[in-house]
Amino acid sequence: MILITNPQSVPHEKEMINALFEEGLETLHVRKPDFDKAQMIEYISSIDNRFHSRIMLHSHYELLDSFNLKGLHFTEKTKHLLPNYDMVNCTKSLAVHELGELKSVRSKVDYVLLSPLFPSVSKEGYSKQWDFEEISLELERMYSFEIVALGGIALDNVQKVKELGFDDFALLGSIWEPVKAGCSVNEVIRIFKNFKNEK
Repeated sequence: MILITNPQSVPHEKEMINALFEEGLETLHVRKPDFDKAQMIEYISSIDNRFHSRIMLHSHYELLDSFNLKGLHFTEKTKHLLPNYDMVNCTKSLAVHELGELKSVRSKVDYVLLSPLFPSVSKEGYSKQWDFEEISLELERMYSFEIVALGGIALDNVQKVKELGFDDFALLGSIWEPVKAGCSVNEVIRIFKNFKNEK
C-alpha cells in the first residue's frame, strides 16, 4: 500500500506520517509541488530517519542521496527526465492516465500509477470513464513493472481493485480528507488498518 501526501499541508501531518510508518506503511510519495528545496529538506527531516528508505520523491530529485530515500516518481511533467536516471540505483515510478500508455513504459520503471480509477475523493469532479473489463484484460498481460491503482480508492471499492488484477493501490483522499475534517491520529490509524486488512 502506498500513501501520497496531500499537496498542501494538513494538521499534524508529520505526526500522522510517522505514526503510519510505525503501523507498517510501506511507501510514502512526497508530492508537494509548491515546495522549494529548503522546504523539502525540512519536510523530509521531520520524518524519522528510520523511515527515509520508504520515501519516494515527486520533485527535487537531487535530494535522493542526501537522505538515502527509496526512489523517484516521474509525473507527466517530469517523465522526460527518466533516461537521465537509468543508471541511478533506486526505485522508480511513473504516472499514466491511459491504458495504452502502459505499452510504451520504459523497462527501467519499477511500478506505474494508473489514475484516476474511481472518482477522486479529494478533487471534486475529477474522474474518468473506464471499461473495467478492458482494464482487467490489460492487467493480465505480462509487464516488467507493477501496476498500482490510484484515484478514489475507498474501503467500499478496494476489493474491486484486487478483482481487476492491480498489483497494489495508492491512497490520498481517503486518508487526508478525514485529517482535514479533524480526525485524530488514532482515528486515521484505524482507517489505515482497515485498508491494510483489505490488502
